Amino acid sequence: MFETSRDILNLSLAIGFGMIAVFLSITLFYAIFVLRDLSEVSRAMKKVANQANNMIVQPAKFLTFLFSKAKVITEIVENNLAKKSRKK
Repeated sequence: MFETSRDILNLSLAIGFGMIAVFLSITLFYAIFVLRDLSEVSRAMKKVANQANNMIVQPAKFLTFLFSKAKVITEIVENNLAKKSRKK
């Protein structure tokens, strides 16, 4: 089977390359799993960010709008009260 030392070298090189191929295949397999998990985590973070936006930012924008309208109404009422006090 092995006639020269070159045959042994070729066999050891083939086994080495085979082991490297198996190792790289396993590494690729785990890398795919890690990337899939990262994708799931990013989807979950996006969902949480959207919920936070809907629960915190949107009501804050509504309150800002509401306060701006209330400011206009209070200015109108103050002007009317000032006009009434001047008439007396």
